[in-house]
Amino acid sequence: MMMFSNQVLNQFSELDYEVYNFILKNSEKIPYMTIREFAIEAHVSTTTITRFCRKVNCNGFSEFKIRFKMEQESTKSIRQRFDSSSILDFFQRIETESFHKQLKSIANIIAEKKQIIFLGIGNSGIIAEYASRYFCNIGIFATGINNPMFPINLEFPKESIIIILSVEGETDILIENSEIIKQSSSTVVSITNSKNSTLARISDYNISYYIQGERTDYKKMKVDITSQIPAVYIVEALAKLAVQKKQG
Repeated sequence: MMMFSNQVLNQFSELDYEVYNFILKNSEKIPYMTIREFAIEAHVSTTTITRFCRKVNCNGFSEFKIRFKMEQESTKSIRQRFDSSSILDFFQRIETESFHKQLKSIANIIAEKKQIIFLGIGNSGIIAEYASRYFCNIGIFATGINNPMFPINLEFPKESIIIILSVEGETDILIENSEIIKQSSSTVVSITNSKNSTLARISDYNISYYIQGERTDYKKMKVDITSQIPAVYIVEALAKLAVQKKQG
């Protein structure tokens, strides 16, 4: 939703992000809740909710509910059997000068490095491999690693940049590897769903895309099926901007 732009989301605290996630999971009933009902169900104070509303440019919870309902109704017309609303919301939110400035600044750093490595596991590992291939196709050599057992405790020169992809940003092996890599003085960039994740916090730079996480049951296991479209967009944008920087 436009009221949740990337610029706004990047200013959220952990508590704000909890409120935000509660709203996404309960979007249908939010317009009909009182602030006290919201506070009880979300396990936060009414003061926290009021502060959150002000951060999204609403005077209070009443105004927030009206604007939220209006934006909900405006997106219903474009929702199909496959719910693409979170992806459409992402592309609306990133059309800001601040987000493109962030991409450009990181792309400039990538352009100056001699070694580029993409790292990920599972679905993010597939994107890491795709990212390295895309960078190579566009004229910048890069390597992709999607094996969590890869001996990452090697010496990386300062000219290296490691770009780690992770939706939740809480995978232990990626966090451990990130800490090892940082000790080698190479640059660590993370692409995650939230800036409040552990991986995002320990990285030198982070790009967050904020879409609703999705999980499904498969053989009694919870499987992450959160869309990787935002990560793919970010990777491709970084590649093109880095090439522009190199070409001067």
